Amino acid sequence: MTAETSTPRSRALTSTQKRGEARRREILDTSTSLFSAGGFNSVSLADIAREVGITQAGILHYFPTKAALLLAVLQEREARNVASREKYIAEGESPLAAYIKTLKENDQNPELVQLFVILAAEATAVDHPGHEWFARRNESLVVSMTEMVSLTVDESKLPDGVTSTTIARWVLGLAHGLGAQWVLDTSAFDRAGQLDLFLKFIEPYLLDRPADRSADR
Repeated sequence: MTAETSTPRSRALTSTQKRGEARRREILDTSTSLFSAGGFNSVSLADIAREVGITQAGILHYFPTKAALLLAVLQEREARNVASREKYIAEGESPLAAYIKTLKENDQNPELVQLFVILAAEATAVDHPGHEWFARRNESLVVSMTEMVSLTVDESKLPDGVTSTTIARWVLGLAHGLGAQWVLDTSAFDRAGQLDLFLKFIEPYLLDRPADRSADR
């Protein structure tokens, strides 16, 4: 294939792909905003299509179902969290400190925090499209947080009955519980600041230098 025949076609494909990516991005951003305000159950594809300015069929071209759209919103947000934590760890932060810094980033966008608070509550119903995703995420978070704690805490110093998993559940419980309180009044307290205080609380049990995190993903 010569440059004369391939270049116009490739340019057209690139232009089409860029428009498609931009439209997909617009749908995701709009869905995030609407789900954050009203939850999954009260928002319809028609609502999303109307806000974007396209038909429901246009939405379904990118996302085959409303449930698929929800999962795309959740997965993208989670991927951003992972990337943020990895960035802070690469800069020398301990795994737990990196987690808290990522929370602080999230709190710059209360809409996203509210999104997870609302959807996590809705998803406790087993027939909710996000139920399985949140259940798997919870299991995964406990495992990954336990690893973060084990790389930060000297387990030999912990009181009897307290393990890295115990502290991991405390951290996650604080983060999620405080998130639910915080979205009701974002001026009431600093969520990430409260987690920083928890780190100070467990400071006597921290390693002098956090362990290498090569096993973390």
